Amino acid sequence: MAVNSMIDNFETLIEYIDFIAPTDRYIVHIMRRPRDCKQLQNQLGSNESQRLIRTYYIDSKEYFRNKIPAMKELCKSCNARAYLIVSPKDNFECLLNLGTKVLKTIQNKNYSVKPEHLLREAYCENHKTRRKLWILDLDNDCMEVPVLDEKGKYVVETKTWTTEDVIKLVKAELKDIEERICKKTPRKYTTWLEDQVIVVPTRNGCHVITPPFNLKSALSKCQMMYENERTFTEQHPCGPGEYEEVRHKRVGWLHKDGMTLLYYDN
Repeated sequence: MAVNSMIDNFETLIEYIDFIAPTDRYIVHIMRRPRDCKQLQNQLGSNESQRLIRTYYIDSKEYFRNKIPAMKELCKSCNARAYLIVSPKDNFECLLNLGTKVLKTIQNKNYSVKPEHLLREAYCENHKTRRKLWILDLDNDCMEVPVLDEKGKYVVETKTWTTEDVIKLVKAELKDIEERICKKTPRKYTTWLEDQVIVVPTRNGCHVITPPFNLKSALSKCQMMYENERTFTEQHPCGPGEYEEVRHKRVGWLHKDGMTLLYYDN
């Protein structure tokens, strides 16, 4: 499987995000993952080698661009990655959430908590956003998609999907939404949802960033259009007229409030 040793999605993602309200904030995490520092993992263990190095709260494209050199240097010096939460947060809503967390911490007399942890939780746990975006995580080794029987119970075969296949499906689902909205409202048809679909490379494949679509409809066409884990069942012959059921779990492509890779340099 091909692995990209260097990823730089800064310009693509800075152009993609937007700032409309003065309270808009985007979150960038600088994170070190155990898989990127195996020697350190062997010495200290997974818990110590995995670290959130720093969090940036971005309030403008100018500020974002000004911080690029510092973010890149931090990634290189710490063997870390930069991730962007693609949906904007409302700074006022997050501050209210922070106030609630601080009050509960004081009431519970939890004096050992670190203030920066409360701050990060207040922003990252707040899923309210004016621009909801989903991420489809397409790793190169996860493109074999199960095909179910007519009853939707057993896997009968697999089909190889490409990134282009996924984008075609997503845009078809978005087009259906656009057409239905235009029928209900006196507006000229445009591809304003389809135009928001972009692809950015990751280490082991790519991320498709998209507005939300009809997940039930997409799942009926592609069995990997779900979030978290799901169990698939296969029937394997074990004798004359006899079959045994073999189950295996797979993680879906979908992340409804996820992060995309902004920068990595191995």
